Amino acid sequence: MTRICMIGCRKGGVTKTTTTVNLAFELSKQNKKVLVIDFDGQGDTTKFYGRDDAEFYIGDALLDRKFDLKKAIYPALVKGIEQEKLHIIPGKRGDIMTKLDMDMISLPRREERLKIHLEKISTEYDFIIIDTTPGTSVLGLNAVMAATEYVFPTEFKEHSLDGVETLLEHIQDVRFIDEEEIKFLVVPSKISRTARRALSYGKEYLAGRWPDNTSKTVIWERSLFTEAEFEHEPVSALKAGHVASSYYKDLAKELINNG
Repeated sequence: MTRICMIGCRKGGVTKTTTTVNLAFELSKQNKKVLVIDFDGQGDTTKFYGRDDAEFYIGDALLDRKFDLKKAIYPALVKGIEQEKLHIIPGKRGDIMTKLDMDMISLPRREERLKIHLEKISTEYDFIIIDTTPGTSVLGLNAVMAATEYVFPTEFKEHSLDGVETLLEHIQDVRFIDEEEIKFLVVPSKISRTARRALSYGKEYLAGRWPDNTSKTVIWERSLFTEAEFEHEPVSALKAGHVASSYYKDLAKELINNG
């Protein structure tokens, strides 16, 4: 059964795109067939995977129930090489995604359109990963409704953890379910080993609030992530032997084992 994972947090700058790009790449390296969908208005995931000049994007499907979704699916490019097991449905940068969100407001079944489209192709993938924006939107509602599970990257900061709480409440309201019915994983991300107060606060918060829904994998802060962002490449594709490249490999294995 295809696992559809929404990557989200109501706080910006918590590595949602970094998580999407690296986790999807590592899942594909574990011999899983992965489709990434870029809902983020900045289009960074699309740029990472070298498809920012693609002819079709996710809006073509969401605005047209007859659109063949496969036309908007492209192999991801990593170091200029098309990936056999990693594909992407691109987003667009800037006002195009904002306009798409506005255009969808008046459409019938506006919150279910992604889910309906994915039902047509989902058996072709082991994982579908959706990168989202921090705020509330029709696109965000589509991601919530389509997902079978959720991954929440968070820093060990109050606003970031509040962002997870807020999104969890939103998912409960949208899907009309309780928190214990939601399959989710909170991933400590961009964590500094030297910020001892934040480290203590974050560990205590997660242990008390989500002891069974926190990943064993911690994404520690490393300068290589910034370098990889500049190069628009997954970390392990840039420097396979670096310790930072092991973090998302471990997270991918953990996610697979949590199936």
